[in-house]
Amino acid sequence: MQFKHFVSLLILSAAIQAPSRTCQAQEVYPLYTIAEFDTHGKEVPMSKTNLQLLSYIENQLNIKFDVRRVPWKRAIENALNDGGLLMGMSITKERSQKFVFSEAINGNGNWLVALCERTFKYEKLDDLKGKTIGIVSSTSVGEEFDAKANQLFKVEHDTGAGIARLQKLVFKRVDAAIWYGNVGNPKEIEDTLNKNYELKSIGGKQTFCVLSKPVSIVTNHFAMRIDPQKNQIIQKISAAIIKGRKEGMLPTLNLPN
Repeated sequence: MQFKHFVSLLILSAAIQAPSRTCQAQEVYPLYTIAEFDTHGKEVPMSKTNLQLLSYIENQLNIKFDVRRVPWKRAIENALNDGGLLMGMSITKERSQKFVFSEAINGNGNWLVALCERTFKYEKLDDLKGKTIGIVSSTSVGEEFDAKANQLFKVEHDTGAGIARLQKLVFKRVDAAIWYGNVGNPKEIEDTLNKNYELKSIGGKQTFCVLSKPVSIVTNHFAMRIDPQKNQIIQKISAAIIKGRKEGMLPTLNLPN
């Protein structure tokens, strides 16, 4: 009986000392993503959808993201320097030479926003000839747009992102600004911009209009500097995203054909 009691104590002791999955030390990954600001220069919180995505991946992989929100150009530079993760990068040929990418996080349209009093017809990039278009520095609006920037049309770079960018439209420093939004109804984006931008319209008319056709539609991803010794985390993140969508824990990726 004493021997059995001794063995039972050993088993119990081992069970107590063995770290469970939830008790194991979580590996922390720096995660850079774009900072957005309102008209008062105050940082806008991350969207509920993105926060839920990060929480889901953390729980699935037993990791922790150290989220660092900075201007996008700095985010890219930091990720290249320290090997941290990026959240929200679209794929281009140039970027693929430096980064590996996860399964798509979401898709967004790159829409043109103009003052309603200065709106214009847009069907193709040639319609932007001679115009000045505001974009967030170091972002891609699609490879065709990027190739024609400062050739067919001029681009004005914005360091920050968010609703404050629209001030350049108000002061007529740009003809239009690229706005990164969902791929659905542009009217929804238009209503949100006019609601959130604190500017009194004249005669109750809307200040900003979103043109009906996006310049491009892209998918956004987690990305990481190419490093075969460390890139396994991107594969694990991709697997978690696929699993989450399959089980209905993450929203599906709906893109137009």
